[in-house]
Amino acid sequence: MRNSRQDFPDPSLRAYPAGSASPAPVRFRLAVYGGAFDPPHPGHESVVRRVLECAEQVLLVPSHRHAHGKRMVDFALRCAWLERLATRIDPARVRCDAIEARLAPGATAVYSYDLLQAVAGEYGVVPGDIALVIGEDNLPQVAGFHRGAELRERFGLLVADETLLLHSSAIRLHLREGLALPPAWCLPEVQGELDIYRELQ
Repeated sequence: MRNSRQDFPDPSLRAYPAGSASPAPVRFRLAVYGGAFDPPHPGHESVVRRVLECAEQVLLVPSHRHAHGKRMVDFALRCAWLERLATRIDPARVRCDAIEARLAPGATAVYSYDLLQAVAGEYGVVPGDIALVIGEDNLPQVAGFHRGAELRERFGLLVADETLLLHSSAIRLHLREGLALPPAWCLPEVQGELDIYRELQ
């Protein structure tokens, strides 16, 4: 189904069709949600569940290399966490793809435009049926992305407001300082393996 229109009542998620500067009730075939996911947390789950309201499928894409060179826990572990999360949410509609490791096996970070182009080719989906999932704080910055104007022209956007005030950096900081994590900060998929952050100094 190509960009069929439907009303999406959730005001915390806005859909932008390819080439449009205004939100509209558009449904996409594929939504690409990238990030470090270091670690994934309930805020990420909230975004995925909201995105499923206006996308047939959601692709979780962990960063293979951080754009700013930050150290992250093992890529394979982050993929495993996301695969478990996808299975719990909806294994038929949500999946993790390690595509960035295939696109840039070395030290180079993958640009959003190049990622979306690769996804379109690998999944056989026309660019206009694909949306990049971003946070509300990133919307003003998209124009400054690598090939940002082309990205906006060829692909859609799904802009998710932050409904849970939680960031992976806060989880990492708590663990490195030996503090107990509030239960609401933890996903069941990662809870038993978060001690790895206590070892990273």
